[in-house]
Amino acid sequence: MDIRRKRRSVNQVREDISVQVLREKLPEAWVVHSYGEDYGIDCVVELFDYLDEDQTLAETLGENIFIQLKGSGSIEYGTKRAYHRGNVAKGPLNEDRAKFDDIPVAKFQLEVPELLTVQAMGVAVPVLLILVDTNTKSAYFVCLNDYIEKVLIPEDPKFYEKGHKTIHIPLANQILNLENNLVPLRAYGKRSKMYGAFGTFHYQHQEIRRARGLTSVGEPASQDCVLAMIKTFTEASLRLDIWVGHEFWKPMGWSQNELEDIQANIEAGIAPKEFDAFLEYCDVHVWRRLANLSSMYEELVREWFMPTSLALLTSYPEEEKGGEADARA
Repeated sequence: MDIRRKRRSVNQVREDISVQVLREKLPEAWVVHSYGEDYGIDCVVELFDYLDEDQTLAETLGENIFIQLKGSGSIEYGTKRAYHRGNVAKGPLNEDRAKFDDIPVAKFQLEVPELLTVQAMGVAVPVLLILVDTNTKSAYFVCLNDYIEKVLIPEDPKFYEKGHKTIHIPLANQILNLENNLVPLRAYGKRSKMYGAFGTFHYQHQEIRRARGLTSVGEPASQDCVLAMIKTFTEASLRLDIWVGHEFWKPMGWSQNELEDIQANIEAGIAPKEFDAFLEYCDVHVWRRLANLSSMYEELVREWFMPTSLALLTSYPEEEKGGEADARA
């Protein structure tokens, strides 16, 4: 009599190991939510922070990262030669073949339909490929949304015609429950909030320029009305849940300080004779820099942690490369 009992494939065993390793690598307060049926997303990580020093109560940050989790006992390790290049957001790939970096990576093949699904989701919701070595229990990440636009399309514009693509994950992108290693995950968690803030800053800047008569359609307003508008803009911007946790990206701290300075000046009172200079300062300095955050985010932040030379230069603390201060700026 052929009586069959329940069986588990090696892939199922590796999947369970991968989930277990991921949970062990993340802060205990973070929650890993299963995503149900596998349509390219395996789970969602929800970020929490403790409210007290004794760590008795944690509160959600309202920040989530979508995860494509892969486990393998036969990962191919090697290097990816990254030639120095121009900004791929501005034009086609233009490499300087005389200058390059060999970046240690783990290699993993993904089906192209999985990549196309991530591409269709856009860039505001980060999807991380997390690769777990089931032998060493090491875990490495790369943001697929950014990888597609910053690496895959520039190097292979017709990748969608292929069945699979090899993804190169920098070994420096190791997930460990240490603050420096958690920085990128915290940054990805804030991404949707950042894109919302960018739209707000651009709108506010345009309205300040309108108040200065610098737009095609102007609306005359009294000094009191304009000051009330800037006060509203300042308070609304400072309420945004984006300022905490960005110590690693210095422009955020600069802009927060400038907004707080604007708020203090308004509360102290702006003399009528100082109004024009104050309004110009808000326009060409404070809100111009706020509006420019989105450009810097596109050019620099979205290339962090990629297997590229620019990412190698800007993504990791200098102490990992020689004991100096954090390189992120």
